[in-house]
Amino acid sequence: MSLCIPAYQAERHLQATLDSVLAQSYDDFEVVVVDNNSSDRTAQIVAGVRDERVRVVRNRETLPIAENFNRAVRQSRGRYVKLICADDTIEPDCVAEQVRVMDANPDVVLVSVRTDFIDDAGDVLRPAKGLRGIVGLQSAQQTVRRVIRSGTNPIGPPVAALFRRAEFDRCGGFRGDLLFPMELDLWVRMIQHGDFYGVPKTLASFRIGSGSMTALTSARSQLGQQFEFVRRVVRNPCWRISTADRAIGVAAIFDKQLRRDVLFLMSSVRAARRRRIDGSAGHPDASPATHTGPRNDVRPTEDPFLEGKMQWHS
Repeated sequence: MSLCIPAYQAERHLQATLDSVLAQSYDDFEVVVVDNNSSDRTAQIVAGVRDERVRVVRNRETLPIAENFNRAVRQSRGRYVKLICADDTIEPDCVAEQVRVMDANPDVVLVSVRTDFIDDAGDVLRPAKGLRGIVGLQSAQQTVRRVIRSGTNPIGPPVAALFRRAEFDRCGGFRGDLLFPMELDLWVRMIQHGDFYGVPKTLASFRIGSGSMTALTSARSQLGQQFEFVRRVVRNPCWRISTADRAIGVAAIFDKQLRRDVLFLMSSVRAARRRRIDGSAGHPDASPATHTGPRNDVRPTEDPFLEGKMQWHS
């Protein structure tokens, strides 16, 4: 079992992520941290971890997000892999529950759990999200039909999922041409080769960062990429997506986009309120310049898609 953590400018939340990973009740695993050439304290935080299960790889240059995610997985040695962004966390029984499902169901290639959406400070924005209509053992056809009709990602973000390394290699890993539905694109290609299983327990937390790339990217761009993802799935004859499925999904896409916008607004409002409170108390983190969220360190000549993680789930 491999737990892979791609990290870039991750000093703010990385320690919490590592603590949650190392606290797993399941103990037969390795942790692979890939530092994407960070310039903050990411390297020092990882160097301070005294646990032989942790292995660190540092990129000599900063890779685009899809390439860095792929590198993290390809550095793994386990039969099963879980990719955890460097500001997300998992509950102590998360890996044990997912490995148990995989061991008991050899035809399952992907298993996911429900996820709490949390803000910058770790407070819950929305509890127990994901897996609507796809709890338990699901065929690939049932799962993909539900994906299209939902207008979003009911399978969940990387922190919610665990997959077989062999299927990741077989389908070619993450693709970087559609960044917002990047992981959903991978999940759909992966389950072409097997079944899906949804565990109806909330065992992961996905951080909705106020300074994330999605928070600073237009809704129009997000909608365009989601529609392109749907078109690709519909064009694949193996999924047999009906006109009704697509029509329901198109209507849902706009609803889910509005819900996403509200979530990011809530996270931003909370962060601004905390800064005001901290500032009035003379807190050293009161100045926005001290924040180390993924987007804040982008220089005008840099590609913003090098940074952070995709956050578009609802």
